[in-house]
Amino acid sequence: MLKKYWHILIIAIFLLGAGAYKASMASGIEQINTDELAVLLKEDRNETFFVDVREVQEFKEGHIPEMTNVPLSSLNENYTDIPQDKEVVIICRSGNRSLQAANILKDLGYSNITNVTGGMQKWSGEVTR
Repeated sequence: MLKKYWHILIIAIFLLGAGAYKASMASGIEQINTDELAVLLKEDRNETFFVDVREVQEFKEGHIPEMTNVPLSSLNENYTDIPQDKEVVIICRSGNRSLQAANILKDLGYSNITNVTGGMQKWSGEVTR
């Protein structure tokens, strides 16, 4: 019987592994959606630094006004532009690159990091072009 369903077993193992990998990537990084980001943007921003890690051209095509552009491709060279003494909220197009950036910053010693799930694809607020 196991031989009959081996392909289903392999897919199940793959999906479990992928889920565990994604969970480990988000460990120690807060996750918020774009509605929660909109609320956060309205609050006092002195304690929060907002980062958009999309590439420069993507950022120019439309970004949230409060965001500072530090592309993921140059984050290792430019991370010092991001203060360590503030909460760092990171967004990208979909939430994948921002999670990668959050992990890079975590490895560099940042501790108060928030990833915006869904990214700009889910953002319905103001955009500057």
